Amino acid sequence: MSNAYGFDFLRTEHLDESAQHDIKKPSSTLQDEPGTPSTLVLSEEALQEIQNKPDLEKQFLILSFLQKHRGSGCLAPNVIYKSTGIDLDLDTKVGEMLQKNPKVKVEMVPDPENPALLVATYAYQAKYSTVRDRTTLLAQINRMLSGVPMRDLEDSYPKVEDDLAALITAGDVVAVANTEDKDKILFPRGEAFLVELDGIVTVPQKKLEGGREQEIVLIDTDVDPTTQIRRGEAVQVGGEWFRVSSAVRAATQPSRALAPLSVVSSQDMNKRNEVDGYSRQFNSKTIPLDSALSTQGIANLQQAKEARERLAKLAHGGRISSGGGGGSLGVLVGQALGSLAHSSNPTALAGAAAASGSVSSASSSGRRRQNRTTVGGPNNPQSGGGATKEEIIKAASDVALATFSHARRHGCTKDIREMYLATSSLVPKSDNELQAKLVEHKLLQPGETMRRPRLKKRGAGTNLDNDGKPKKRRYYERKSQRMTNVHLDGTPEGSILALALEQQRQGKSVGDGGM
Repeated sequence: MSNAYGFDFLRTEHLDESAQHDIKKPSSTLQDEPGTPSTLVLSEEALQEIQNKPDLEKQFLILSFLQKHRGSGCLAPNVIYKSTGIDLDLDTKVGEMLQKNPKVKVEMVPDPENPALLVATYAYQAKYSTVRDRTTLLAQINRMLSGVPMRDLEDSYPKVEDDLAALITAGDVVAVANTEDKDKILFPRGEAFLVELDGIVTVPQKKLEGGREQEIVLIDTDVDPTTQIRRGEAVQVGGEWFRVSSAVRAATQPSRALAPLSVVSSQDMNKRNEVDGYSRQFNSKTIPLDSALSTQGIANLQQAKEARERLAKLAHGGRISSGGGGGSLGVLVGQALGSLAHSSNPTALAGAAAASGSVSSASSSGRRRQNRTTVGGPNNPQSGGGATKEEIIKAASDVALATFSHARRHGCTKDIREMYLATSSLVPKSDNELQAKLVEHKLLQPGETMRRPRLKKRGAGTNLDNDGKPKKRRYYERKSQRMTNVHLDGTPEGSILALALEQQRQGKSVGDGGM
């Protein structure tokens, strides 16, 4: 409802969850004012108790109220009085403290009853007033190259804690724990380096649990993910970021079972977690997520699956194998989705899909006819036998193939990192060691220098003078130089050439010197 000053501070869409809870379920000290059922006032006992509190505590109560209603703009003193029991017209010291508080924004507005008078209205002012949503939150962190404490951002807007947690989970920012004040410092990450995991991710079939569909926290994959990612690391599935689940079977999760702030880890999590037992399995066919996949994420994975099947029908002529060793329609295309075969290179994907189709047809030609099922045919419009290269490339250009077919992670995969760490000691540390290795593997001859001779500086022996400017060309008459185009004698062209030759003999510039 609106009050006399036109502030809709009681509208639920302007309040966070805590404020809505306070209004819907008031405490025993609140009672409804006669005639205005939606207005909440304090009881006489509560008012007397508040009046006896010191000024600092009154200021804290008002500040907490303004913070809960920071989406409502500036609030008038009578609004603050009805909710906190503090009359700023009488408690002038509290009003002065609020006006000097950097967390409070004070605006003078005309009094509705007497416009000639100005009334002070109060609103909560966060440290970074430009931060209003997740986009501006990320922009503010990116501007703070030296880092920003997380507590300075936690009062920016309602549910900012959820957005901060999402940014840390996704790796959009770099979070570092500050052990001195038990806070986190957030730094801008810059451009991210993302790598696709090998497996094709799909949504498992939903199961009913208590009459409703079970949430999806386990993602199927056709390539072992345990060799490429660890528990606790960030993983992107269906366009959403998660952490590979590290929760253990315990009522309260210990700190060793919590995902690290970093999106990558150099080692596996504490071995004691395995003793307790992880609550979600992580094996060669399953990727566990720390939270449920949203409806949009499920739709994205389904869209990628349909795109793979559509490409398979076009590339394989609608033929699928249902015998031993066969698989679903999109398996071969899924195998073709490698480093080159994705929607950013649809031509390579179309060629790989067609090649896998021909290999599949050749390998299954010796099988019995009853072990192969043909979908479509010459008279069936679903048959892909007549698909052109352009149609296959168009199907391979579906954005869902590259965006949602694979899971993604930050940085190199686990196996590549371990291979580098295992072989880093073999890399030469100096030029002498490198030259010895090259000679050992016969890439250099003994005594041959490893460095090429330096290039000569421009200027000496070139067409540039000492100032680096092009040298002026001078024309000299060569010995036995004569006009060879005798067939042009007596023609206008011959006259022009004869005149140019005469000027050239005099040392004058003639065109580009092509005589």
